[in-house]
Amino acid sequence: MAFQFVLGRAGTGKTASCLEQIKQRLKAEPQGKPLIWLVPEQATFQAEYALASEPELRGTLRAQVLSFRRLAWRVMQEVGGTSRLPIDDTGKKLLLHRILHKQRDRLRSLRDTAGQTGFLEHMSELFTELKRYRITADELAAFYSARISDSERAGASFANKLHDLQLVYAEFQEELSRLYLDGEDYLSLLIDQVPKSSYLREASIWIDGFYGFSPQESAVIEQLALHTEDVRITLSLDRPYGAGEPVPELELFHPTARTMSQLSQRLVELGVELNPTVVLEANPPARFAANPVLAHLERSWGLGVRPAYRMKPEERAGSALHITAAVHRRAEVEGTARAIRRLVREEGLRWRDCAVSVRNLEAYGDLIAGTFADYGIPLFLDRKRPVLHHPMVEFIRSALEVVRQHWRYDAVFRCVKTGFFIPLRRTDKGSAERVSTHGFDRLENYVLAFGIQGSRWREGADWTYRYDTSIEREEDESGVESAFLRSINHYRRIIAQPLGVFQDKLRERKTVKERVEALYELLTELQVPERLEKWSQEALNAGEPEKAREHAQVWDRVIDMLDQLVELTGEEDISVEQFAKLIETGMESIKLGLVPPTLDQVLIGSMDRTRNARIKHLFVLGVTEGVMPAKIAESGVLTETEREHLASAGLQLAEDGRRKLLDENFLIYNALCTPSEGLWISYPLADEEGKSLLPSDVIRRIRRLFPDVPEQLGLNEPGSRTEADEQLDYVTHPDKALSMLVVQLKQWMRGAPVHGVWWSVYNWFARQPEHSGRLARLTEALQYTNRIAPLSERTSRELYGDSIDTSVSRMERFVACPFSQFASHGLRLKERRMFRLEAPDVGQLFHAALSRFAEQIVAEGADWGGLSAAECERRAALVIDALTPRLQGEILLSSKRYHYIARKLKQVIGRAAYMLGEHAKRGQFQPIGLEVGFGAGERIPALHYELDNGVRMNLRGRIDRIDRADTEKGALLRVIDYKSSSKALQLGDVYYGLSLQMMTYLDVILTHAPLWLGTEAQPAGVLYFHVHNPVLQVKNALSAEQADKELRKRFKMKGLLSADADTVRLMDSALVGASGYSELLPVALKSDGGFYKSSSVATEQEWGTVRRHVQRTIREIGTSMSNGHIAIEPYRKGTAVACQGCSFQPVCQFDPQLAGNSYKQLPMLGKDLALELMERKDASEAGSGGDKRHGEKPTEVASDGEKPIKRSQAAFRPAAARSNRLAALEAGAGLEDDLDEPAGDEGPSGSLRPDEPVRGRGKDGETQ
Repeated sequence: MAFQFVLGRAGTGKTASCLEQIKQRLKAEPQGKPLIWLVPEQATFQAEYALASEPELRGTLRAQVLSFRRLAWRVMQEVGGTSRLPIDDTGKKLLLHRILHKQRDRLRSLRDTAGQTGFLEHMSELFTELKRYRITADELAAFYSARISDSERAGASFANKLHDLQLVYAEFQEELSRLYLDGEDYLSLLIDQVPKSSYLREASIWIDGFYGFSPQESAVIEQLALHTEDVRITLSLDRPYGAGEPVPELELFHPTARTMSQLSQRLVELGVELNPTVVLEANPPARFAANPVLAHLERSWGLGVRPAYRMKPEERAGSALHITAAVHRRAEVEGTARAIRRLVREEGLRWRDCAVSVRNLEAYGDLIAGTFADYGIPLFLDRKRPVLHHPMVEFIRSALEVVRQHWRYDAVFRCVKTGFFIPLRRTDKGSAERVSTHGFDRLENYVLAFGIQGSRWREGADWTYRYDTSIEREEDESGVESAFLRSINHYRRIIAQPLGVFQDKLRERKTVKERVEALYELLTELQVPERLEKWSQEALNAGEPEKAREHAQVWDRVIDMLDQLVELTGEEDISVEQFAKLIETGMESIKLGLVPPTLDQVLIGSMDRTRNARIKHLFVLGVTEGVMPAKIAESGVLTETEREHLASAGLQLAEDGRRKLLDENFLIYNALCTPSEGLWISYPLADEEGKSLLPSDVIRRIRRLFPDVPEQLGLNEPGSRTEADEQLDYVTHPDKALSMLVVQLKQWMRGAPVHGVWWSVYNWFARQPEHSGRLARLTEALQYTNRIAPLSERTSRELYGDSIDTSVSRMERFVACPFSQFASHGLRLKERRMFRLEAPDVGQLFHAALSRFAEQIVAEGADWGGLSAAECERRAALVIDALTPRLQGEILLSSKRYHYIARKLKQVIGRAAYMLGEHAKRGQFQPIGLEVGFGAGERIPALHYELDNGVRMNLRGRIDRIDRADTEKGALLRVIDYKSSSKALQLGDVYYGLSLQMMTYLDVILTHAPLWLGTEAQPAGVLYFHVHNPVLQVKNALSAEQADKELRKRFKMKGLLSADADTVRLMDSALVGASGYSELLPVALKSDGGFYKSSSVATEQEWGTVRRHVQRTIREIGTSMSNGHIAIEPYRKGTAVACQGCSFQPVCQFDPQLAGNSYKQLPMLGKDLALELMERKDASEAGSGGDKRHGEKPTEVASDGEKPIKRSQAAFRPAAARSNRLAALEAGAGLEDDLDEPAGDEGPSGSLRPDEPVRGRGKDGETQ
């Protein structure tokens, strides 16, 4: 029974002395008494490796590397005491969840917070801390009873919190003591069982790598000191501290000094013999014997006065200390990766000789993992991984949500996308269809299109909802749709059958055990364990051992969690909702602790957890203010003040925030003194959002210690003026070098100079068969301008044919952006159909409703103008009710929300119909056509155009409403279009071709008037009627008459009318014999019969000009379209751009910042200027032999059976300018033509072709 402290500063060889002593004893007596090397749990692998790799030992059975918990397990195996069921952190949280739910009505403070995310984690951590500090539930209850008044003075919230904690903690301890055993209980049992262990009685123990011990661990050490052969404990400390000796608060080694002082005092009290303390004093320490720079850092870190170290010239050249200020975290990590690769390549290091340490692993972990993978650096990330992201866990969560949320779309397809519904082997012998992800994708689209959820998933009949819901097509003549529906229902059954059975079992079974069994049966039915085994093997084959271990572990961990759930609450009857919450709680707490998959890899860890052994180069990242030293944030169930109240009564918990902050200096010291050859310190200047970050005080202290160490700037890419050696730092790995080469080439193409090193890199890749293909693709991508060449004549004919049936809206889409027309009508791309009411659906309903409303009025011979507002609303309701089942799969009948929308739509149609009645009452124009189609098979023939390229174009469409009035001058026609949003007719848009619809419709009915009316007709106007239900907002109350007048103003139609006062008065009788503004029309009459300037009117000559321009524009569009023009040319006019609302942006990827992408700028045009430009085109056409004259009937349009007349065209062509450099690149000139005399950094001219090496001159004048 002997105890000895072994002390020494960092690098003096404390761990090496443990290993050496164990080795000597093993060599002297291989089969002797037990030798135990007790280390922190996270350091066990490294210690085992160090012991196993000793060349003189060749393995041993006598010596063992153990952690405290593993030692407890070993002793329990010998002397017993493990009859209780073990539970891990997951089991503890499940037990806490059950207790909190059970005690909910008795809780005062924690009742509302118990269900919050992370609360169980905090509660479990607190109870673990109470156990480690050996505070029982009775002691907590006694404190609550005896010190309640003090607690109340501290705040009523603390009294209530303490009441809840002692209540829950008491039941928690009682449950554990009866049946279960957690990690802390192992140590409590170990304390009692050490005297009974013959294994320990003759053992020699080395305790190494700890900074401090909890009271529970200290008690274990005390028992080991009393009942084992001998114990040695190493501490990072520069001098001995006697029993109970006070430790200065600012002492660098405060944590270890306090440990020695307290432990020595307790051992003396127990009568343990303390052998003389060994202090390892080497100057310099063994670790830094060949490195005076790091030796000075270690020796000076804790001193109040820090003497500066002046480097010798040779030390500056190969400095062991590096400081880098990186522009951001990614540049910092990229620089670290390059440095590690350079060390391995040039200095012969192994990957395991390097390590990365950070203070906040959460901020850096994923970034380091991704970046190092890009650089081909093997690594081990020393952290436990949560499993919530894993497909198996997601499958369980979503399957339970399917049951809880009644088969909602998102729950069902979250479940599907985990991949477990695709069988590993054929299970349905009657089905010949192969199950694939594509089939499930089609099913998802189908479900979204028809809003399928709830009981429809499990209904017996097949789904027969059709995408094509046209009334005319009753049969599926080709059988394609029938095959599609069979496939849909096949995939539906693959999902619905197992989940449906699972749902039934959950509803029928009541206890936790029974429901866990139902879940297990679902997992096995879908071959989840076999799937995980397959994924694990695939990951191994792909060289991803960590992912393979993750797949291998997750099944065992989840099943273990379910086993613990059954043990804890198996016979309890709970609801499905509570069961799902229990499962969620359990899976949230599962974390996978993976051992390093290989021996040679870079260790990535946090400063407070990871133990780095035998590291030659350490990279310390993120050394910024507030991170290193870390800000100790107050978190957890108890506040600092509440902890102080407990400590005042002798219930001491872990160190408070202030002490932890002071101990940060010790953590930093241990980290900085870990490497033996090189220390690389870096910090980012900005975070991910661009906000500036300040360097830590650690940086300032190191600068004072080493004023000769230069601070480097870490960039993502080298500057053109950087020296060649620094340029080569970025050439460390083929993949990253190729990426950086692309960056450099991109700069060169923009005219920036590029260092000659990169032309050498270019040549190297061009000569490597395994890389030249990638280089070719990347250089081709660099020259990508997002321009699309016109379709060839052959492709265009195959796509459109020799005869094009088109619509005005398609013409307008082409003008807005040719590619948009190509995507929608050429490629026939469509957005994913969703079961929701959108603006086009509402517009379609408005058109159909008003058309049917008018048809009924005409059929009945009723006086529309005589209908009251109530009668209009009644009729509108009937019309909407009749149309509702035909709209978007009965969407207006699908939910209460849509029922409400249907009621609002009835009000809109009723109000609009009433206002249209006002128009009828005050005008003499009568509807003669509703929803009038023109084209093949319609009342009015199509417009035919014979284009210059030989293509025949047929224009078709449907007109909402045509009104007619007969006068002495003949028939007058006007077109009315119903719009669900406010719209005006701008002649500037007509000129550009953006708004052709109304003028084309008018041209159609005037051109074909003799055919379908039996007489010529004149234009009266084109008008937009806004279908809406405006809310009148006024300051003062209005009379009924005033309200009607205000309402009429809101329904004033917009458009263009004939500049003939008599014609206008036929539309608004209020203007007969009067002057002023019309309440219904966009005109105002002067007293002399003329029009105010604000009136939207056109003379007969202007009508002819506009009609001819529209006809000419349509022909030009048709020619350009049929010639294969599909350029990405969206227009911009003022603030309006074609891309607004365009669904094809993900396809075209238009970006004004890209070369070759620019808007087609259209200046704003007023009415007069637009007419003037149209007249100029008329004159230009007449001068070139055209036969058009103002006011003449158009002759280029022919009706069915007539021969179309060929006209000239002014095609729509892109006119984007290209840079000289890009033009040179695309010209295809050979690189070698100009390679003898390139301008150094500017590189060669011509195109980038990897099969032709580049020769150029670098900055130093040498040929590259």
